[in-house]
Amino acid sequence: MIQVDVVICGGGPVGLLIACCLARYGIRTYVAEQHDKVKQIMYGRAAMIAPRSLELLDQLDLADALGQIGFVTRGQKFYRDGKMVDNISSAPTSNITDTFFDYCLLCRQRYTEAVMSEAYTSYSKSGPNEIFYGHKLVDVSISNDTTNSHPITATFSTAENGQEKTTVQSKYLIGADGGSSTVRSLLKIPFPGSRNDRHWIRIDGRVRTNMPHARSGICGLDSPTHGSILWASLDHGSTRVGYALPPAIWTQYGRAITLDVVIAEAKKALQPFELEFDQVEWWTLYSIGQRLAETYRTGKEGRVFLAGDAAHTHSSAAAQGMNTGLHDAINLSWKLAGYLHGILQPWLLDTYESERRPIAQRIIEQDQLMSVLAGGQVPEDYLPEENGQEEKDTATLIAEIYKNNAELNTGLGIRYPIDGLLNRPRSPSPSSPGSTTSIMIPPGTRAPDVLIQKPGPKIPIRLHTLMKPTAVVKFDILFFLGDPEFTSARFADLGSYFHPSNNNYNNSSTTTHHTNPLTIIHTPNANGAAEEKLGRAGFGTIVYDTDGSAHRRYGIDVEKGAVVVVRPDGVVGMVAGLGERLGGYFDGIFVEGGGGGGGGGRGEEGGGGMGDGKGIGEVEVEVEGEEVRERKSSNQ
Repeated sequence: MIQVDVVICGGGPVGLLIACCLARYGIRTYVAEQHDKVKQIMYGRAAMIAPRSLELLDQLDLADALGQIGFVTRGQKFYRDGKMVDNISSAPTSNITDTFFDYCLLCRQRYTEAVMSEAYTSYSKSGPNEIFYGHKLVDVSISNDTTNSHPITATFSTAENGQEKTTVQSKYLIGADGGSSTVRSLLKIPFPGSRNDRHWIRIDGRVRTNMPHARSGICGLDSPTHGSILWASLDHGSTRVGYALPPAIWTQYGRAITLDVVIAEAKKALQPFELEFDQVEWWTLYSIGQRLAETYRTGKEGRVFLAGDAAHTHSSAAAQGMNTGLHDAINLSWKLAGYLHGILQPWLLDTYESERRPIAQRIIEQDQLMSVLAGGQVPEDYLPEENGQEEKDTATLIAEIYKNNAELNTGLGIRYPIDGLLNRPRSPSPSSPGSTTSIMIPPGTRAPDVLIQKPGPKIPIRLHTLMKPTAVVKFDILFFLGDPEFTSARFADLGSYFHPSNNNYNNSSTTTHHTNPLTIIHTPNANGAAEEKLGRAGFGTIVYDTDGSAHRRYGIDVEKGAVVVVRPDGVVGMVAGLGERLGGYFDGIFVEGGGGGGGGGRGEEGGGGMGDGKGIGEVEVEVEGEEVRERKSSNQ
């Protein structure tokens, strides 16, 4: 019998990223993907990685490898009637600010999976981790025995005839197995939502066209017959063309549509430009709908989680499917790893759903509008007779929605609710009434990346590079000490934060071992020793904010200073003035004297090319409320 800490169903980007994070933290995992490896790597699927996703992947040392493969794109070109329109920018690649990753990366899913797979197999203390392809989940049971350390039993069919079975016992089970999730179905988690009669085509391949700027990144075209056309420059010289399938074509062919028809309609969609496919690598037809799981956590003692498309589905209009799933993966992984190691309190596992599900709800609400507009229609609420405003075309409305939701679509402005526990509002201290901070970085929002310098080399480095996660779940504590000339009186007793006789800071071994302090001072990078400039020993690494820009971005007065606590996922947990109490925050999060649970290797052990060049197609259409997916070779 195989025993691990966590079984992960799904070998796509979300499941693999969860596996990477957990394995990095020393959690034993078993990753099962129902499709065999050859089929799994043949499909195009998700391709756009948004800026915040890139930041998170960079923290895990995955962004560089992806950057060597993908197509970097900033901005967008837009065409109407064969002419470029300069005042319309309706892609997620536009309106990106406040990040050094000011672009989107177009990298097809199989290459993203390859990078994550390589990382996952390297994170093991007892031999390479393995991804078990062709393992289809057929049964899940959870023991009522409270003394059972591995109460979940997952049974997988490991052969096409279904006769061979593999059984794995675990402490937790994560369903990252897509919109048709078997985990969700077996656990009977409701997946309410709606679908409509709209159908979209996506087709990847090598193309020839006379459209200007065809390899510039993202191009949009306004078609009177095929909706808002997607044109995306992909990795390895390929291009993705997407369009809304005309209702008459769907009525004529339905799910029996062929590649020849798909190509013919693509050519019509791109008119007046010409289009020829030298090679088709993948294509898909799918219906449009939005669904959201009623819960992200279920089972006895909440031992089963859903993530990615298993928890939420919608169209690809805003390219949010994979990106939202990647955020799910990061949010869940550190909380589950910390709990399994005995470091974090169990209530943190509940915050996965309370933080992530509302984000999916917002994306679905946006998608309900975007999917209609991308199909070439204007939603009723946007019609002039309904809202009393001037008439606008679909392209203009799409651009406005993208702009209004830029922080959501880039991921940079995602905000989790202030709950008084993990994301704690600041309570001013009577002992330091002057140490105020702005609301530029409220708890629950991303900690901005800023440039600082290490003592000596006048080479700017990114703050995030000093906050990368290690093999231990850690919170970063950023001591913004401002200009020592003004703040010295406030931080003269800063040692009390770590001193056992003072209640300002919990000095338990758990807290000190699972925090990463950084000291940031506003001073020139000139002659002198860092501690002399500070006037005392610093906490952790001392760095210089030479021009004050780091303090300004965080809304911190250099004459007053502040302390910022950042969660392991790069989200601000708490902001406090110098001298204010931090211990209460960590007391509620860390288990006193905790640590040491989980970890280790897998425990007891119980590539592909592009085919013939004709491509692979898939059809995803919901029938009677259930999603049906058929993969079709292009010669059918």
